[in-house]
Amino acid sequence: MRGYTKGDVKGKDIFAGIDLHRKAWHVTVLCEGEDVFKGSIPGRWEALRHLLERYKGSRIKAAYEAGYFGFWLYDHLIEYGAECIVTPPSLLPIEYGNKVKTDRRDSKKLALLLAKGMLKNVWVPDKEGRHHREVSRRRRQLIVDRVRTQCRIKAALRLYGIDIPEPSGKWSKTYLENIGRFRFGDRWMDGSFRLLLEQYEFLNAAIKEQTELLKGLSETERYKEKVEILRSVPGIGLIVAMEILLELGDVSRFKKADQLAAYVGLTPSQYSSADKVRMGRITRAGKNGLRGTLIESAWRIITKDGAMRECYERIKNRSGSKRAIVAIARRLLLSTRRMLLENRPYMSGLAA
Repeated sequence: MRGYTKGDVKGKDIFAGIDLHRKAWHVTVLCEGEDVFKGSIPGRWEALRHLLERYKGSRIKAAYEAGYFGFWLYDHLIEYGAECIVTPPSLLPIEYGNKVKTDRRDSKKLALLLAKGMLKNVWVPDKEGRHHREVSRRRRQLIVDRVRTQCRIKAALRLYGIDIPEPSGKWSKTYLENIGRFRFGDRWMDGSFRLLLEQYEFLNAAIKEQTELLKGLSETERYKEKVEILRSVPGIGLIVAMEILLELGDVSRFKKADQLAAYVGLTPSQYSSADKVRMGRITRAGKNGLRGTLIESAWRIITKDGAMRECYERIKNRSGSKRAIVAIARRLLLSTRRMLLENRPYMSGLAA
């Protein structure tokens, strides 16, 4: 390995691959294909900045994998003056047959792929957009927590053979009062079950408060007009409209409709070999929560839009109900893109 000095790298392109962990980061820095630095540093921005100071006067390009650490390091690197790519781990090239995986190799791989221009990058929302997106995601997390708590309550009742008729939809106040009055005959078990019911009531209140936050956000200048456009679609309410806007951001960044469908995971997988082409299920890549929301909205729109219903029935007769509703969800997604780009409300049959 050639020994580089500060003068050797000045004015040249520097490629830094950063493998992130909670306590320590492993960094590999390349210049003209040669290692300039490789080693571990404390897992803090200050330590990385101190390392990058060695290469002032060079064009610094850095990359790290998307995930647990979010985008705050990206912000620091951009503010510092470096170029940065946050790359999805699922799209990193794989070396088949290589059974050795270490932090050192991971950072070296990132640096090499970055230097060759082979890294894909995820879309990085602006800071305000990231903060706003957490409002919708936190609401979804609370709903998942409430469902888990409901399952624990039902499991406790069934474990002791208690049969209290359960409502088909949302648990009513009367139902909660009924199961709250039940006693197991043991004060320790009664106390434990009461805490479980209190947890459910707490989550109900938290979801209501989070929903109010989302409604307030929808009335701000950044979202108000777009929310009104999306709410013109049968089956899309305020919550769904905000989730679409917060998860997709500026839809004009998708130059083609197919790019948006692929981003949400509503594109069929494909297996091709020679002259044989087989289309499989949707890829399910990307936005799991948004994809589920769109499918729920698709079930509603086919009951309110005759043209969409006809389209659904036509696909259903050919490919079955599951594929048909996914196809409607895809069409619905692409029609929302068109509406937002053209700044106009929904017209009956548009998605069909």
